[in-house]
Amino acid sequence: MAKTALLFGSLLIANGLLGYFLSDRSSITALIPAIFGTIILVCGTVSSCLPNLAKHFMHVSALFGLLGTLAAGGRLLSTITSDTPNQFVQINLAAMTAICGGYVFACFRSFKAAGRARRAAESDSGQSTDG
Repeated sequence: MAKTALLFGSLLIANGLLGYFLSDRSSITALIPAIFGTIILVCGTVSSCLPNLAKHFMHVSALFGLLGTLAAGGRLLSTITSDTPNQFVQINLAAMTAICGGYVFACFRSFKAAGRARRAAESDSGQSTDG
């Protein structure tokens, strides 16, 4: 899961940097995806380096993925209903929403699989006999 965090974190950083440098008027708010990406990237790196804390850091990164999905998606909806929509901003927001949403989905699948594996290991250790 740490590799997934590194991938999605890097994608968000790239999205933020592209939004900042390619827009007509550079605004610091264009770097918001990069901030979310940096947090997810750091969580993935720390969970790789400290396996005993990996579960906690991956849950924090999933939380930031969810917050990013909700924030960018909400902002995207408000720009769609705007009188003067900025298509570049909408594309950037849609990309952040999709990247964060994809990351949350990957986290959900990983956490679900880990829970299944943990329960299976617990039931196997509880049923073992010493013959």
